[in-house]
Amino acid sequence: MNWRLYIAALGGLALASTAHATVVTQTWLFGGTPGLVNNGTAYSPTSGTGTITVYADQSNSSGLIGTPYKYNNTTYTESGLFQVNDSVNNHGVGIAPYNPTEGTSGAFSAQDGLTDTVHDAPTGTNNFIMLNLGSNIAAGTTISFLLQAGVTGDTFDVYTQSGATTPTKLGGTGGMVKMDSTPIKVDETGGILSNGSSQPTKAQYSIVKTAGVEWVAISADCHYLLLNSITGTPSAVPEPRFYGLLMAGMLGLAAVYARKRQAAAQTPNAL
Repeated sequence: MNWRLYIAALGGLALASTAHATVVTQTWLFGGTPGLVNNGTAYSPTSGTGTITVYADQSNSSGLIGTPYKYNNTTYTESGLFQVNDSVNNHGVGIAPYNPTEGTSGAFSAQDGLTDTVHDAPTGTNNFIMLNLGSNIAAGTTISFLLQAGVTGDTFDVYTQSGATTPTKLGGTGGMVKMDSTPIKVDETGGILSNGSSQPTKAQYSIVKTAGVEWVAISADCHYLLLNSITGTPSAVPEPRFYGLLMAGMLGLAAVYARKRQAAAQTPNAL
C-alpha cells in the first residue's frame, strides 16, 4: 500500500474544498449635490459591473402604477427624481421621486420624497422608486437596500417582479409581489431616528435576485424617505481550479483503491 497516494488524494480533496472564488460586494450609491435626476438613470457600482436603472413612479389607492393625478386643474405624473446630500428633511442622503407641484429645481425642502400620501393629491397617491436590476447582475446575488431621512417608526415595503415586462400594479392580483407582510422599519438597524439625528448606515432589508431581469419597487408607509444605497453580494461560485483539484483527489483515491485490489490479488491464499 502506497502511503504517498493517500496523502496526495487527501491533499487534493482538502484543497478543493477551499478553492472558491472571492466574493466581492458591489455598492450602488445615490444622492449627492442637490439637483434633478432624469427618470430611467442607470447607475453602476463603485467597482465591478452591474447596472441598476432607477425610475420615479406613483400608484393610486388601487395600486395601479403610473396613474396621473390632478392638482389645481393640472394633470401631473412623476417625471423624474431629485437627489440630496444632507437633506433639509432630516439630514438624509439619497434620491426620491420629484413632484413638480412641490417646488421647482433646488427647492427640495417642499418635496415629499418617498411617501404614501402626496400633498394635495387624492388619498392613496403613492410616490415610490422603481428599480430595474439588469441581466448583468447575476442571479443569486443578495440585493440589500439602505434608506435614510426617516424618523422613528417610519416604515417601507419592497415589491418584486421577474421578467422584462414593466410592472403595472403594486400588490394584489397580477401585481408585483410584496416581499414581507410586515412593513420594514427604517430604524431597525439600530439607528435612533429623529430630526437632526444621525442616520442608519446598515441596510434594512435584502432580497435574492432570482431572474435575469428583476424589477423592485420601494414604497414608503410614511412621509419622506430617501433611497441611500444598494449593495449586491454574489453567491459564492467555485473557481475552475476547484474542479481540477477535486478530480485529482478522486483520481488519487481511485489509484489507492486499485493498488489495494492489485495487492490483494497477488497475495497467495492462506493454507
